[in-house]
Amino acid sequence: MDKRLIKAATVIIIVILIAAVYFIKNEGSISLIQGTIDENAGMLQSGRESLEIHGFSPEMVTSSEIPMIIVIGEDYCQPCLRMMPDLEELHRTHDDISIRYIDLGENEDAAAFFPIRVTPTIAIYEKNGMPFEPGEDSGISYLLYSDRNTGEHVMTVHEGYLTRSELESLIEEVISD
Repeated sequence: MDKRLIKAATVIIIVILIAAVYFIKNEGSISLIQGTIDENAGMLQSGRESLEIHGFSPEMVTSSEIPMIIVIGEDYCQPCLRMMPDLEELHRTHDDISIRYIDLGENEDAAAFFPIRVTPTIAIYEKNGMPFEPGEDSGISYLLYSDRNTGEHVMTVHEGYLTRSELESLIEEVISD
Protein backbone atom coordinates (compact mmCIF):
# COMPACT_ATOMS: atom_id res chain seq x y z
CA MET A 1 0.00 0.00 0.00
CA ASP A 2 2.90 2.37 0.67
CA LYS A 3 4.24 1.84 -2.86
CA ARG A 4 0.87 2.79 -4.34
CA LEU A 5 0.73 5.94 -2.22
CA ILE A 6 4.25 6.92 -3.25
CA LYS A 7 3.42 6.38 -6.94
CA ALA A 8 0.24 8.45 -6.65
CA ALA A 9 2.07 11.27 -4.84
CA THR A 10 4.82 11.20 -7.49
CA VAL A 11 2.26 11.48 -10.31
CA ILE A 12 0.50 14.37 -8.56
CA ILE A 13 3.79 16.22 -8.01
CA ILE A 14 4.76 15.74 -11.67
CA VAL A 15 1.37 17.05 -12.84
CA ILE A 16 1.70 20.10 -10.56
CA LEU A 17 5.23 20.80 -11.84
CA ILE A 18 4.11 20.52 -15.48
CA ALA A 19 1.18 22.86 -14.81
CA ALA A 20 3.49 25.35 -13.06
CA VAL A 21 5.98 25.33 -15.96
CA TYR A 22 3.15 25.77 -18.46
CA PHE A 23 1.66 28.68 -16.50
CA ILE A 24 5.02 30.42 -16.11
CA LYS A 25 5.83 30.06 -19.81
CA ASN A 26 2.44 31.35 -20.97
CA GLU A 27 2.32 34.20 -18.46
CA GLY A 28 5.73 35.34 -19.68
CA SER A 29 4.62 35.35 -23.31
CA ILE A 30 1.47 37.30 -22.44
CA SER A 31 3.47 40.00 -20.67
CA LEU A 32 5.93 40.08 -23.60
CA ILE A 33 3.04 40.58 -26.04
CA GLN A 34 1.50 43.25 -23.79
CA GLY A 35 4.87 45.01 -23.55
CA THR A 36 5.10 45.08 -27.34
CA ILE A 37 1.55 46.43 -27.64
CA ASP A 38 2.28 49.13 -25.04
CA GLU A 39 5.54 50.06 -26.79
CA ASN A 40 3.82 50.36 -30.19
CA ALA A 41 1.01 52.44 -28.69
CA GLY A 42 3.61 54.69 -27.11
CA MET A 43 5.34 55.17 -30.46
CA LEU A 44 2.03 56.07 -32.11
CA GLN A 45 1.27 58.59 -29.37
CA SER A 46 4.76 60.16 -29.26
CA GLY A 47 4.46 63.87 -29.80
CA ARG A 48 0.80 63.85 -28.75
CA GLU A 49 -0.47 65.20 -25.52
CA SER A 50 -2.05 62.87 -22.99
CA LEU A 51 -5.84 62.65 -22.83
CA GLU A 52 -5.77 63.51 -19.13
CA ILE A 53 -4.68 66.94 -17.99
CA HIS A 54 -2.62 67.09 -14.82
CA GLY A 55 -1.86 70.58 -13.52
CA PHE A 56 -4.45 72.61 -15.44
CA SER A 57 -3.77 76.24 -16.32
CA PRO A 58 -5.92 78.62 -18.44
CA GLU A 59 -2.97 79.05 -20.83
CA MET A 60 -3.57 75.47 -21.99
CA VAL A 61 -6.79 76.69 -23.56
CA THR A 62 -5.65 80.05 -24.94
CA SER A 63 -2.42 78.70 -26.45
CA SER A 64 -4.00 75.82 -28.37
CA GLU A 65 -3.54 76.25 -32.12
CA ILE A 66 -6.36 73.82 -32.85
CA PRO A 67 -9.92 73.60 -31.48
CA MET A 68 -10.24 71.99 -28.06
CA ILE A 69 -12.85 69.94 -26.24
CA ILE A 70 -12.26 69.57 -22.51
CA VAL A 71 -14.36 67.07 -20.58
CA ILE A 72 -14.40 67.87 -16.87
CA GLY A 73 -15.38 65.02 -14.57
CA GLU A 74 -14.66 63.11 -11.40
CA ASP A 75 -13.37 59.61 -10.77
CA TYR A 76 -16.68 58.46 -9.26
CA CYS A 77 -18.88 60.01 -11.99
CA GLN A 78 -20.55 57.12 -13.84
CA PRO A 79 -21.40 59.10 -17.00
CA CYS A 80 -17.76 60.31 -17.11
CA LEU A 81 -16.51 56.73 -16.82
CA ARG A 82 -18.90 55.58 -19.58
CA MET A 83 -17.55 58.31 -21.90
CA MET A 84 -13.86 57.50 -21.31
CA PRO A 85 -13.43 54.72 -23.92
CA ASP A 86 -14.99 56.94 -26.60
CA LEU A 87 -12.92 59.94 -25.53
CA GLU A 88 -9.72 57.87 -25.61
CA GLU A 89 -10.44 56.56 -29.11
CA LEU A 90 -11.48 59.96 -30.46
CA HIS A 91 -8.37 61.49 -28.87
CA ARG A 92 -6.18 58.93 -30.68
CA THR A 93 -7.87 59.27 -34.06
CA HIS A 94 -8.34 63.05 -34.42
CA ASP A 95 -5.31 65.23 -35.14
CA ASP A 96 -7.42 68.28 -36.04
CA ILE A 97 -8.86 68.80 -32.54
CA SER A 98 -7.49 68.46 -29.03
CA ILE A 99 -9.67 66.26 -26.83
CA ARG A 100 -8.71 66.35 -23.16
CA TYR A 101 -10.08 65.16 -19.81
CA ILE A 102 -9.76 66.86 -16.42
CA ASP A 103 -10.42 65.03 -13.17
CA LEU A 104 -11.59 67.67 -10.69
CA GLY A 105 -10.16 65.68 -7.79
CA GLU A 106 -6.67 66.12 -9.24
CA ASN A 107 -7.10 69.63 -10.69
CA GLU A 108 -8.69 72.00 -8.21
CA ASP A 109 -7.68 75.01 -10.33
CA ALA A 110 -10.00 73.77 -13.08
CA ALA A 111 -13.00 74.03 -10.74
CA ALA A 112 -12.25 77.72 -10.31
CA PHE A 113 -11.89 78.32 -14.06
CA PHE A 114 -14.85 76.35 -15.45
CA PRO A 115 -18.50 76.82 -14.40
CA ILE A 116 -19.08 73.34 -12.99
CA ARG A 117 -22.64 72.54 -11.92
CA VAL A 118 -22.67 68.88 -12.97
CA THR A 119 -20.20 66.32 -14.21
CA PRO A 120 -19.40 65.79 -16.91
CA THR A 121 -19.19 69.37 -18.10
CA ILE A 122 -17.79 69.70 -21.60
CA ALA A 123 -16.08 72.98 -22.51
CA ILE A 124 -15.69 73.66 -26.23
CA TYR A 125 -13.20 76.08 -27.79
CA GLU A 126 -12.13 77.07 -31.24
CA LYS A 127 -8.41 77.57 -31.86
CA ASN A 128 -6.50 80.04 -29.66
CA GLY A 129 -9.06 79.67 -26.88
CA MET A 130 -11.89 81.45 -28.67
CA PRO A 131 -15.27 80.25 -27.38
CA PHE A 132 -17.11 77.91 -29.72
CA GLU A 133 -20.13 79.42 -31.46
CA PRO A 134 -22.67 76.62 -31.98
CA GLY A 135 -24.96 76.66 -34.97
CA GLU A 136 -28.69 77.08 -34.53
CA ASP A 137 -29.42 73.64 -35.95
CA SER A 138 -27.17 71.77 -33.52
CA GLY A 139 -28.78 68.76 -31.91
CA ILE A 140 -26.74 69.29 -28.74
CA SER A 141 -27.74 71.77 -26.04
CA TYR A 142 -25.14 74.33 -25.00
CA LEU A 143 -24.76 76.98 -22.33
CA LEU A 144 -23.06 80.18 -23.46
CA TYR A 145 -21.31 82.17 -20.76
CA SER A 146 -20.57 85.89 -21.07
CA ASP A 147 -18.37 88.31 -19.17
CA ARG A 148 -20.49 90.28 -16.67
CA ASN A 149 -18.83 93.60 -17.42
CA THR A 150 -18.44 93.49 -21.17
CA GLY A 151 -21.11 91.00 -22.25
CA GLU A 152 -18.45 89.29 -24.37
CA HIS A 153 -19.00 85.55 -25.02
CA VAL A 154 -16.24 83.79 -23.04
CA MET A 155 -17.19 80.11 -22.85
CA THR A 156 -19.45 77.46 -24.35
CA VAL A 157 -20.22 74.28 -22.41
CA HIS A 158 -22.46 71.27 -22.56
CA GLU A 159 -23.57 69.77 -19.27
CA GLY A 160 -24.00 66.01 -19.04
CA TYR A 161 -23.24 62.81 -20.88
CA LEU A 162 -22.82 62.62 -24.64
CA THR A 163 -23.03 59.41 -26.66
CA ARG A 164 -20.31 58.44 -29.14
CA SER A 165 -22.38 59.73 -32.07
CA GLU A 166 -23.07 63.02 -30.25
CA LEU A 167 -19.35 63.43 -29.53
CA GLU A 168 -18.59 62.79 -33.21
CA SER A 169 -21.24 65.36 -34.25
CA LEU A 170 -19.78 67.87 -31.81
CA ILE A 171 -16.28 67.33 -33.20
CA GLU A 172 -17.51 67.76 -36.77
CA GLU A 173 -19.35 70.95 -35.85
CA VAL A 174 -16.31 72.41 -34.09
CA ILE A 175 -13.76 71.59 -36.80
CA SER A 176 -16.04 72.74 -39.65
CA ASP A 177 -16.05 76.32 -38.35
